[in-house]
Amino acid sequence: MATGLEHLIDEGIITEVVARLQGGKEADVFAVRCGGRIVAAKVYKNSAHRSFKNNSAYKEGRAIRNSRSQRAIDRGSRFGQAAAEEAWKSAEVDALYKLHAAGVRVPTPVMFLDGVLLMELVLAASGDIAPRLIDIRLTGEQACAAYNDMISQLVRILCCDLIHGDLSPYNVLWGAGGPTIIDFPQAVSASHNSRSEFFFLRDARNILGHFAGVDRRLNARSGDPAEIWRAYVSRELGPDFRPAGRSRAPSLPHHGAGRSNGHHPPSRPHVSRDQTRPRIGPGASQKGAAAASGTRSLPSGGSRRQHRGPEVIVHVRGSTHPEAEAKQPAEATRTGNRNDDRDPHSSDRRRTR
Repeated sequence: MATGLEHLIDEGIITEVVARLQGGKEADVFAVRCGGRIVAAKVYKNSAHRSFKNNSAYKEGRAIRNSRSQRAIDRGSRFGQAAAEEAWKSAEVDALYKLHAAGVRVPTPVMFLDGVLLMELVLAASGDIAPRLIDIRLTGEQACAAYNDMISQLVRILCCDLIHGDLSPYNVLWGAGGPTIIDFPQAVSASHNSRSEFFFLRDARNILGHFAGVDRRLNARSGDPAEIWRAYVSRELGPDFRPAGRSRAPSLPHHGAGRSNGHHPPSRPHVSRDQTRPRIGPGASQKGAAAASGTRSLPSGGSRRQHRGPEVIVHVRGSTHPEAEAKQPAEATRTGNRNDDRDPHSSDRRRTR
């Protein structure tokens, strides 16, 4: 049986394929014997055989560290397509190592070799392979406890500037230690993807909806996702943050992104009506105008920074935080009166259109 593990078997890294555990949209998972123990081996499908192909929105904000590979990807050459595939796979590896180190309940990564991800098996209390959340029946008390546990996991993931991006009861395992989140190849950068709010709210509402279907009292927690996101945007989110559980949190204003694929667009952080905004004159820069208008919502920190993983880095696009805006009030508040004594041919004179 061809499994995609033959090269690891030939090299002696895997000594036995025990069973096929799961088939998914982008990979197949097997139980294999490696180093005298049974682990899970995730074998990624190539793009021609993946049913999950529309991934451009998830990849926004990712960049390849190797500039030659990035240029090849941009051109769409054969080498570039192969590099894009490796970047797609390594995004999950990078996310797993980062989240596991932060205490998020995810499968413990063992190694990533030749396109195959080896992880520790997630086991149920009985010692068997943990079932998916969608496949088990819960009591109301179990559903309520599991929801609160999952919310704490989502908060910790967001504190790592990551979002699962495709979370549902199908990729949560009911493990002995609690609900365990799996499948991160589509992980989204929370601070560098223009649709990050949409992805987070969708993930959180999918989980809330599942548990509320068991215990209707959880419908009163419908404001939790938006409350968590507001705390993240305002930099008040920490690993121990818990939403207040209000049923009707204020809705956030929406902008037009994401309408082309039928999803609800992401929303911007709330800005109070009495907030003082400087007047933008013809001499103000575009950066100053953007900071004054408050049109961006992603908390990128105001400086260029990177998340370093095996293959993928992410670049900050801009900033909306108060400290970033405070650096440019003089330019942002400049008025339209340009009658100064500067030489009109001076090199530092700004042109406006």
